[in-house]
Amino acid sequence: MAVSLTKYLNSKLKAMGKTAAQAKKNASKYKSISAAKTAGSLYYTNKDGKVMAAVFAEDLKKPIAAIKPPKKPSQSRGPTTRPTMPNRQKKYLERKEKAELEGLNKEKRMTGAEITEAVLNAIKKPKGQSAAFNAFFKKNKAKFKNENNKGYNMREAMKAFNKQK
Repeated sequence: MAVSLTKYLNSKLKAMGKTAAQAKKNASKYKSISAAKTAGSLYYTNKDGKVMAAVFAEDLKKPIAAIKPPKKPSQSRGPTTRPTMPNRQKKYLERKEKAELEGLNKEKRMTGAEITEAVLNAIKKPKGQSAAFNAFFKKNKAKFKNENNKGYNMREAMKAFNKQK
């Protein structure tokens, strides 16, 4: 059964994932059918400079099934839905894990007094040098003023404060 040239070229282009215009761009590289075929091109340029299809008559005699690209294998749907262990065992394990988690949660729970204390500790001002640094900075502001009078150089102020101690 013979295949038309159009069907042959369309099936080859589809297999390559190109359009006819994209495939014809490389036609000037090849001057004969065999050169184009060995390079994997579908087109070549003849002696007159005309772009031609690089197809032998034998290629068109092949059945269309031989020309079509092979089908991609279908994706599997994943593992079977059968449970790997009997339902009784599964439920037992789920209950056991749940009980363990509840036990851990009871250990980690805080009393009302502990919560109040934690909140108050979080609200308190952090211990450190903030008050001392602020006092130092107020005294020495002029030293750390930027050259263009836009803000202060806090990095230098912190270095000087740390050296002072």
